[in-house]
Amino acid sequence: MIKIKETQEARDMFLDILCNQAVSTESFLIPETLAKDVGGVNKRLKAKQGYELLLRIAHCHKIKLEEVEFRVESTQASDGDIVIMQDADDRLQEYGWQADCYIIGKYSQELRQIQCFDKKIASLLQMAKKTGKEQEYIGYLEQMIGHEKAFYQIDDEVRPILIYKGDSVCHNILNIMAEQLGQALERLGQRVVYFDYVQEGAGQIVKFVNHRFKAIVGIQSVLFSIKLQDDVHYVHEYIYGPKFNLILDHPIWMREHMEHAYLDFYLMSHDMDYVEFIKRYYCKPAFLFPIPGFKAKEVPERLSYEEKEYGLSFIGAYGSYWEQVLELHSMEREKRFLANRFLLIMRERTDYSVEEAFQEALKSQAMKVTQEDFFNLLYENRRMIYLVMYYYRSKIIKTILESGIRLDVFGDSWKNSDFTKYPNLICHPDVTPEESVEIWHKSKLSLSIMSWHKAGFTERMAGIMLAGCVLVTDQSRYLQEQYDTNDMLMFDLKKLGHLPGRIRHLLENDEERICIAAAGKAKTEQYHTWDKRADEFLELIGNL
Repeated sequence: MIKIKETQEARDMFLDILCNQAVSTESFLIPETLAKDVGGVNKRLKAKQGYELLLRIAHCHKIKLEEVEFRVESTQASDGDIVIMQDADDRLQEYGWQADCYIIGKYSQELRQIQCFDKKIASLLQMAKKTGKEQEYIGYLEQMIGHEKAFYQIDDEVRPILIYKGDSVCHNILNIMAEQLGQALERLGQRVVYFDYVQEGAGQIVKFVNHRFKAIVGIQSVLFSIKLQDDVHYVHEYIYGPKFNLILDHPIWMREHMEHAYLDFYLMSHDMDYVEFIKRYYCKPAFLFPIPGFKAKEVPERLSYEEKEYGLSFIGAYGSYWEQVLELHSMEREKRFLANRFLLIMRERTDYSVEEAFQEALKSQAMKVTQEDFFNLLYENRRMIYLVMYYYRSKIIKTILESGIRLDVFGDSWKNSDFTKYPNLICHPDVTPEESVEIWHKSKLSLSIMSWHKAGFTERMAGIMLAGCVLVTDQSRYLQEQYDTNDMLMFDLKKLGHLPGRIRHLLENDEERICIAAAGKAKTEQYHTWDKRADEFLELIGNL
C-alpha cells in the first residue's frame, strides 16, 4: 500500500505520477484533509479512484509516497487517513480503460508538454485491440479529450458546491440555512464556496462566469434572475453546473424571478403543493426539500421539568389581520369581490391549498379562465394568503389566552398588539434563530403556526422537536403522513376550541409530555437534520 504524505521538502511529483502506469493500480492511504481539499474521491469513476485522487493531490500539493504495510477492515483508518483499496482484476479490466481515457482528457495539455500524450494514446489503443473494442475505446476517448458532456459528468463530481448568501430577512434565517447546508456538505467531504452578495455586491457574481461547479445553491435567492449588461442573457447561463433555488414561501411570490429559461435550473420547496405548482405553472423541475432544524451550541441536551422556564412559548411576529383587511377594501369593486371570496374560502376550508381555494373562488364567481389567466389572477390576489395567515394566527393566540393559559411570546411587535390586555400574555424582545433554539430548550411546549403550508414541513417544526420540546402546530398533510399523535400536538384550525384543553393536559402531565417530546425528537433526528438533507441533496445531484 502507498501512503501519501505532504511535505515542503519534496519535489513536485505530479508529472512522475501522471506517467507512472504502475502506481495506478495500487492501494492508497491518503490524509483526509488532503482528499477534502481537492474534492475527495470521484465516485463517478468505476475504477482507479485512488490513483485519480492522488493525481489531483499531487497537482496542488508537494507530497512524497511511502510503501507501507496496512491491514484494513474498513475504508477509514484510525488516524484520519482514507483507505482506497486496489481494484479487483475483473473491475480493472472492465472499467480501468474508462478511467485512463478520463485522465488523458483531463491532463492532455500536461501530457503533451512532456511528450507523453502519444505514448498514452498508443498504450490505450493497444489495449483496445486486445479486447476487440477499438471503436468503443476511441469514441469514449474522443469525448474525454474533447471535454464533451460525458467528461464533465465525471469531472464536475469533485468540483466545489457554490452556495449563495446575503439576504438578512427574518433575523438572517436564510443565511443560517445556507451555512447549515454548507457545513453539512463539508462534513460529507464536499468542498463548499460561499458568495455573499450583500458584502461583495451582487455585480461581483460575474467573477464566476465560465466557472464550473458541482452545484450552485440559493435559499430563496434573487441572484438567478440577474442579467448581463446586454439585458438579454442571464449570468447563470455562463456559470456551469446544476442550479438549485430553495423556495420557502408560496412560489407565486417568486414570479419575477422565474422568467429565465436556462435548462439546468431546479427548484426545491418544503411543501409538496408548492412543488406541484412550480411544475405546472413555471414548467420547471422541482423537488421536495423538507427544511430541517439545527441545534444550538452549548445548550444542555435535556433540561429537567423544573429547569423548563416556559410552559408554552411562541416565537414569531404579530400581524394585524384588520389592518391588512383595509387594503382589501381599497381594491376596485370587481377585484374586491374575487379577493374577498378567495379569503373567505380559505377561512372556511382550512384543508384547501391556495390553488384549491382560488379555483373554488373563481367557480363561485362563474369565472372560466385559462391556466395562464388563473396564474395571473392568483398573482394579483396573492396578498390574501397573508391575510388568512394573520387571521388564524390571531384566532389561535386569542383562543389560548382566553382560556387562561400563560403564553410567552418573543418579538417586539407583540408589545403593540391587541393582545396586551391579557395578563397571561408575557412579551419578550426579539430573539435570533440561535436564541430561538435556546428558548425551545427551556420550553415545555412551543407553538408553530404555518403560513398556509398545507403539505409542508418547516425549520421551526424541526427545531422545536430537536430541542426536546413538544411541538404544537396546525395540521399539514406532510406531518400527518410522517408523524403521529405520539410525536407532537397537532391541531385542526376548525376545531380550535379543543386546543386549550389539550395544551393544559400536557402542561399538567409531565410523563406524557416528556414521552411525546422524546418521540418527536427521535423521529426528527432520524429524518430532519441538515446532515440527512445534505446526503439526500448529493443523491439528487447524482441522479440528475
